[in-house]
Amino acid sequence: MIDTKTKKYAISRWNAEFSDPGIEGAYSKHVESDTAVYLVRTLKIWAFLLLIFAWPDWLALGNSTGFFTLFALRSAFVCLLLALAFIVPRKPHWATWGWPVTLVAIAGYPLFFVYPYILPTNGVFGLSVMMMMLLSIYVFVPNRLGLTNLVAAIGVAMVTLNLVIAGSSISEIILVNMVLIWPVAIGFAAAQRINTGNRKAFMALLNAESANHTLSEEIARRKVLETELQRQALTDPLTGLSNRRQYELLFRRELDRHKRHGTPLALGMIDLDHFKRINDEHGHEFGDQVLKAVAEALQQPLRSCDILGRFGGEEFILILPETTLQQAVAIAERMRQALRAAAIIKDGQTIRITATFAMTGAYESDENISDMIRRADDALYQGKRAGRDRVMEAAA
Repeated sequence: MIDTKTKKYAISRWNAEFSDPGIEGAYSKHVESDTAVYLVRTLKIWAFLLLIFAWPDWLALGNSTGFFTLFALRSAFVCLLLALAFIVPRKPHWATWGWPVTLVAIAGYPLFFVYPYILPTNGVFGLSVMMMMLLSIYVFVPNRLGLTNLVAAIGVAMVTLNLVIAGSSISEIILVNMVLIWPVAIGFAAAQRINTGNRKAFMALLNAESANHTLSEEIARRKVLETELQRQALTDPLTGLSNRRQYELLFRRELDRHKRHGTPLALGMIDLDHFKRINDEHGHEFGDQVLKAVAEALQQPLRSCDILGRFGGEEFILILPETTLQQAVAIAERMRQALRAAAIIKDGQTIRITATFAMTGAYESDENISDMIRRADDALYQGKRAGRDRVMEAAA
């Protein structure tokens, strides 16, 4: 989970942005679309209000040169606002970049600073408009707080310059600056709270996504572990074949099907010939390698529905669903041939493995797997006595 208290996720007090550029970039990309929509709406409202306020100018100035000067400045600024509103949907990253709206806002200042010269008696009104504008750029115009501070600083500096040019006294200049500081301070505090809150919400989202990702990984890991545990519980760890629990469970299902629908069912026992000699001559580690190779060879002729399990030691058990005894004997013969063809090399010496097979079919009297194993085991004993490496058919 993301630790939002670390330096990487710290938020600057002055510009209300993440200290880490990568995290700030991710946040900007996350809010880019919504910010662009809101900025376009704000620019259009701003342009509309500018045109509306041309009416008081006409009432005060009539069809004079001063009115047309103000109207030309208003129109130019409105065109800039609408041009930006047209471009932002096509370049949404401009909304979070901040510089385009910053430059447009600064370009609108000349409109407000010609007022004292055209309407010298409207100083209080002009100051009020300036205060509203300073507050609005912080609260209503989506922009980076640092750039908004730049817009406000340039505005206050231009007002001060205007007062100096107009010959205002020091006390008047200080008083006007004190008045303008109020909307700047209030706007800064509001914008800081909004921007910080938005980034904290983004951090919460990152935390939630991180937690979900961690949880998903844990669930996936547990599923893999559960599958592996289930596999281990049902397979022989050395050969990977079905263990006793698994093949007895599968046999019970096939025996029920045999009794219910009359489908044939066969079972076989497989015993490797002279396996003790291999262990004695080459060691148990090599004996384990032989058992693995045997398991692979025995599976080659089998169907996907056939069940091969390890009975114990060097003995294997074979369950053949929907298979008659004659078919089972033929399958066992193919398995015997596949095993004879599987040569195992040890210290440059080729060791060949053979096995004795005993097959039996299911009868109505069979109640469990032990009944069939007993018959197959008797046939297996006869095969061993008859010389090994052969397929035996259990008597009914």
